[in-house]
Parts: sequence; C-alpha cells; structure tokens
Amino acid sequence: MNSKNKKVPESKVGGKVIIQQQPDGSNKVTFVENEYKFAFELRNAARVMVNLAKNTKESSNTRYHYNAYINSAIVLSYASLEASFNEIIHIHALSDKSHLNEPEKKAIYTIRKEELIPKSDSHVLNNFNMLLRIIGKPELYPGNRIYQNANLVRILRNMIVHPVPGRVVTYKDDNNYDYSSQQDIAKKLRSALKLKKTAIFPRDIITSKCAEWAVSSCESFLHAFVVKSGIDVGFITD
Repeated sequence: MNSKNKKVPESKVGGKVIIQQQPDGSNKVTFVENEYKFAFELRNAARVMVNLAKNTKESSNTRYHYNAYINSAIVLSYASLEASFNEIIHIHALSDKSHLNEPEKKAIYTIRKEELIPKSDSHVLNNFNMLLRIIGKPELYPGNRIYQNANLVRILRNMIVHPVPGRVVTYKDDNNYDYSSQQDIAKKLRSALKLKKTAIFPRDIITSKCAEWAVSSCESFLHAFVVKSGIDVGFITD
C-alpha cells in the first residue's frame, strides 16, 4: 500500500441519524445507523459470571451451572481483550478523534488492512505490544507477572475452546506422588492459583477462584497497556 500521499480513511465513530424536513414543516427520521462494540460488554459479562460462580454452592445439582459460569468467565475475559484490541484499531487508526499522529495512524491502518500481523505465535497479547512499538512506547515485558498471567489465561482459554480428551491419575498409593506433574497446565498454573501438588485439571483448576483470577488478569493487562500507551480504549480500566 502506497500511503505516501494518502490520508488514512476515517471511520464514523458513534451512531448516525438522518432527519429530513417534510413539506408540512414536520421532521421525519429517514436513516439510523448504530455502532456496536463489545469489549466493555464482554468484560462486564465476565464479572457477572464470576459472581454467579462464587455465589453458587457446588453440588451434584449445581455442577453444570457452576462449570458454565467458570468456563464462561474465562472465555469472556480473554474475548474482552481481543475485542479491546480491535476497537483500539477502529478508534485510533481510523478516527479523527485519535490523538495519534498521522504516521502512527497510517502504520496501524496498514497493518490491519493488509493483515501484516505476524502469523507465527500471533495472539492478541503480542498484538498489543506491536501497537506499543508503533507509537514508540515501551512494551509489556513478557516475563513480568501481568503479561504472564494474561498469557496463562490465553492458554487455559484455548484448552476450553479447543478441548482435547485425556486421562489423569486421581489416586495413587504414594504419599509423595506429585499429581500436578502429569499435566502441563497444572504445572503452569500452580504458582498463579497457589495449587497444591495434588491439583489436577479440570477438578482443581476449573473453580470460582480460577474464574476470578482470569478476569482480574485480563483486566490488569489491559490497564497496563492503557498506562503505557496513553490510549483511550473507551472505558475505565482500573
């Protein structure tokens, strides 16, 4: 794309209503266009799912409700991050309301328009760092706790969205046996969720505690991005 002499197209941010005056002097609405965005809705939906999980006493009668709330919270929390990234592109690469300068807007627009986001190890956390690089801000270091927790949510989300059947030892006549060593996800989440060595997936991971951690981790990541970038995502993140 040769953008040397081209200004980045601007999208219409917000709704649009066309009102025409009639011959009798009255006004008539002839066209209505509404803009829809999901990041804020998904974040709040994830919070609702966490509260439902915490307020549901786990039993044989509530098992499916309980698991539904937890799985939904995990999936919705990461989906909110993905929606936030796309909305940032919409607002700040295509809108005249963006505080970014023209070269920055052009770079972001070109990457999105021509799908130049690297495919290898491509996920929304890396895409947020790509935006930070474009606008000359320090990246969110992949080794820090905020990034790592959000990445663990991504891994867990993928396991829920793309489930694979498996087997796991739940009892062994060995008091020193480390049950969590059987499963990579249990080992990865041990520190974040303060799991015991007897922890296994899904029994000890798909819990209300995990749901609350997942939502908090994704919210913390987005807030850290906002602080570093100075970009307005359209809603309060702290």
